[in-house]
Amino acid sequence: MTEPHITAAPGTGMSGGAQPPGGRVVADGRGRGAWLVARFAAAALLAGVLVLAGCSSPPAPPSGSTGAATAAPAATTASSPVVGRYRAASAVGPAENVPVPVLPEAAKEFSKEGLMAFAEYWFSTLGYVFETGDSGPMMAITEPDCKTCAYVNEPLAKTYSEGGWVVGGQMEVAQTISYFTQISEGLYQAQVEVLQIQVVYYNADRTVKKEYPQHTARTNIVNAHWVDGQWIATTSEPLKRDK
Repeated sequence: MTEPHITAAPGTGMSGGAQPPGGRVVADGRGRGAWLVARFAAAALLAGVLVLAGCSSPPAPPSGSTGAATAAPAATTASSPVVGRYRAASAVGPAENVPVPVLPEAAKEFSKEGLMAFAEYWFSTLGYVFETGDSGPMMAITEPDCKTCAYVNEPLAKTYSEGGWVVGGQMEVAQTISYFTQISEGLYQAQVEVLQIQVVYYNADRTVKKEYPQHTARTNIVNAHWVDGQWIATTSEPLKRDK
């Protein structure tokens, strides 16, 4: 029986999913304090709900691809160096000198650990979109027809192009789990419990355009396949949708 592998990280900031403008909220919850209380219970819950978990041997890399034969240690997402000191966004103006997330070495492997590291990295690129309006790093590792991505990217790009910005939106990972079994041909899934820092949209004149309440962590899925020696996400969305 293949056992789930879980990684956990200390809390650092926001949501269980993206919070686009227009009234549709991808994540929900009632506060960061409740998330901290519930983290240990969530680990047990995640182990029981993973999609299509089952008994199997570790899969081999798809034909024609490359992958590590042994598991790598859990990854920590790095950031590329930037010129100038990072300054978080505020009511006064947008974030400055935001480091671009860098794909960790562990995420470059066709393995359970590689998939989980990739899924965590994917959320770091989503946080980067909120801070900068730039979806380039995220879409470089995501299928172009990702509908969830478009629903987030388009309004964020519009906000920044009009001179506005977002305060918050960074992602922090609480824990990640995967059975590393195919959920369909060539497609694998990881579940990531993430907390997103409260999101506030500002107009160019520094007035608040939209403000969302702080939410608790929420479990999201990241579906990905291994193509030409790398992981490519097909979608990311909440495990349980709002009614």
